[in-house]
Amino acid sequence: MEFHQSEFEVRLPIGYRDESGKIHRRAFLRKMRGHEEALLYDTSLQGGRLVTELLTGCMVRLGDLAHVDAQILSELYSVDRNYLLLELRRLTLGDRMPATYYCPGCRAPVALTEDLATLAVGRFEGDRVPEDIHLELEDGYVDRQGRRHTAVILTLPRGKDEEFVAPLATRDPLKAQDALMLRCIKKFGDLPHSALEAYGVKILRELTMGDRLRLQESFNGRTPGVDFVRQVQCPSCGVQFEGMLDVSHFFVCG
Repeated sequence: MEFHQSEFEVRLPIGYRDESGKIHRRAFLRKMRGHEEALLYDTSLQGGRLVTELLTGCMVRLGDLAHVDAQILSELYSVDRNYLLLELRRLTLGDRMPATYYCPGCRAPVALTEDLATLAVGRFEGDRVPEDIHLELEDGYVDRQGRRHTAVILTLPRGKDEEFVAPLATRDPLKAQDALMLRCIKKFGDLPHSALEAYGVKILRELTMGDRLRLQESFNGRTPGVDFVRQVQCPSCGVQFEGMLDVSHFFVCG
C-alpha cells in the first residue's frame, strides 16, 4: 500500500512556553482543506483572528501538549505564527508564489515568482526565550509637566495582540499600527502604566516621525523568524530595492 503523509513536522523559531516553563517548538501541521478555505471568505474574521482560526484547524500537535486550542495559538509570538503560515502555504499550495513589488524609483510594478523554500528562517536554541527590547528615542515624549521620556522597553507582539487590533486595520491602518505598538510597550520613561492605558495612542502620535520609525524598526534584527525581505531589481529603470513579501497574499491563488 502506498504511504501517504498526512502530518508534517516543522520547528518554531521561538516556541510556546507552558506553565511549567517548558518550551515546545516541534509543531505538526496538516494541509488546508475546504473548511479552512471557507475561513478565507468569512468577512467576520479579520487579521489576527483569521490566522488563529486557520492555525487551529491545521495544527495537529504542538510539542508534548495534550491539547492545542485557539487560546494557545493566540499566545504564540507573531514571528511563530508567520512562520506557521509560511509552512502551511508551502504544504498546501507549494513553494512557488507570484508576488508583485513596486519600484521606488519609477513606481512600475515588478511581477516575480518567489520560491518560498529560499526564505531564511532564524531560530532560538535550547531554553532561550525573547528578551525585552530596550530603546532610547532621540526626541521622546514631553508630558504635561514638561518632563521628557525617551527610554522605552518593548516586548514582542503575540497573536492575541494582532487579534485585538484587527478590527481597526481596515478602517484606520495607522491607528491599528499604533495600537499594536502600544500593546508591546512595557515601560515608557517614567510614565505610569495608567497614563499609557489612558493616552497611549495619543502619546505615540506626539512622537516625531523619526522616533516613530525607531519604534517600528526596533524589532528588526532583534528577533528570529522568517526573513520576508526580498532583493528586487526593476526591469524598467534598473533600480535595485528591497521588497517585503506580503503574508496576506499567501493563500491567493492565480
